[in-house]
Amino acid sequence: MKTLTVAVNEEYVKTIDSVIKSSKLYSSRSEFIKDAVREKMESLIKLNDELDEIRAASIRLAKKARAAGWDGKTVSLSRKEKERIANELLKEKGFK
Repeated sequence: MKTLTVAVNEEYVKTIDSVIKSSKLYSSRSEFIKDAVREKMESLIKLNDELDEIRAASIRLAKKARAAGWDGKTVSLSRKEKERIANELLKEKGFK
């Protein structure tokens, strides 16, 4: 394990100490900080996975649009066409 040295705002230190003392969930500041870093990393990994899914869906949508004749420049869908596309997407995602 690698040791890091960080500067933390005094108010945060007081709050961390208070949480450690009152909750007894952590044995030290170090354990609290390690847990916070772990949670943040998990959150960032999940966000990255979600962004990858959005990118992939955008690529699939663009391919579908090109196959349907979209030239990538003009958008002239009627309201009915937009609703149909939206309904297809909702159905594909399991909302209908």
